[in-house]
Amino acid sequence: MRALFETLPGGPGDITLLYRAGAEEQLVLRAELEAIAAERQAGLHYLLGRSDDAHDPLAPRSLLTLVPDLVEHDVYLCGPPGMSDATRGALLRAGVPAGRVHSECFSF
Repeated sequence: MRALFETLPGGPGDITLLYRAGAEEQLVLRAELEAIAAERQAGLHYLLGRSDDAHDPLAPRSLLTLVPDLVEHDVYLCGPPGMSDATRGALLRAGVPAGRVHSECFSF
């Protein structure tokens, strides 16, 4: 995601990275991501919290609050299978067309 965040075409305000992690100390490449966001005038949101918390930052309503015009964009998703599947479902329920969701899964 870091490479895409840096290289995807788009002007100021066109690109937003949502970074899901359990806690702040789990954020990898934070300084680099913040530098890229500042340089590109891109959005960067850290969605921190345990996966079993009552509030789901990847729920459709939460995603649309962070990115109000989400349905007009392509979405690039990377994460472990469970999170990727749940997020893909949330994106579809939020109105993002299936053809605009591009994903890559990984396992630890």
